[in-house]
Amino acid sequence: MCSNLLLRDVALTIISLLEARDVCSLGCCSCFWRDLCFSNCVWAHLFRRRWPHADVAQLNSSTCAASGATPLIPPEGWKALYIESHKKIAQETSFVIHEIDQGAPLNSLEVTRYLSAIKQLSTLSLGFEDVCLFLFRPKLSVVVNLIGLHYSILYLHIPPKEVFEALTRCQVARRQVCLSWLKVGRWLHGFRLRDENYTRRISLEELTMSEEEPILAMLNRGAVHEVIRIQICSADSRMS
Repeated sequence: MCSNLLLRDVALTIISLLEARDVCSLGCCSCFWRDLCFSNCVWAHLFRRRWPHADVAQLNSSTCAASGATPLIPPEGWKALYIESHKKIAQETSFVIHEIDQGAPLNSLEVTRYLSAIKQLSTLSLGFEDVCLFLFRPKLSVVVNLIGLHYSILYLHIPPKEVFEALTRCQVARRQVCLSWLKVGRWLHGFRLRDENYTRRISLEELTMSEEEPILAMLNRGAVHEVIRIQICSADSRMS
């Protein structure tokens, strides 16, 4: 009996280190693994790890009210809630990406639309795993990849090194964006100097480095103070 409990504890420890898709694969190996991998405790852990700030009571308020179940334990089970939440976030993120593509037909986006897209993502309560799954895909525009990077570092406060590793894993780290901004000329001895245009080509991996923090900070501020226009585009696109 003790040996079986020990084996179960060890197995659960192993499962806790896996991603959801790996848990599903492991659950197909045998009856023993199926019982563990599809148990509520495993999927509760996966759910909380992916969406640590999710309000489960709010997600299930209508279902709980109908069934009389406690909101702390989803009546449909944690795995079903995980799948439902995944599908919902995938759909909502797809809508945001579509809006970005609509606003950037030539892979070029003004900073106002760029920040608006990030704000939309923040209302969806995306976790870092969601960003990796839906925004770091190589088939998407590099502008979308950049929005995912920006959201991860400045909104989710993911360490830049961890973001860099995710970009590399998703094979988008070396993709480049071209930033263009207009800086208003300063006043000197009663005279206003000429406005200055700047253009910078930079890779996503470079933006995770500490020396490039001012670039992300400028994007996060948007067109304010002395910088009155910022445009972001793929390094392969021409600036308008």
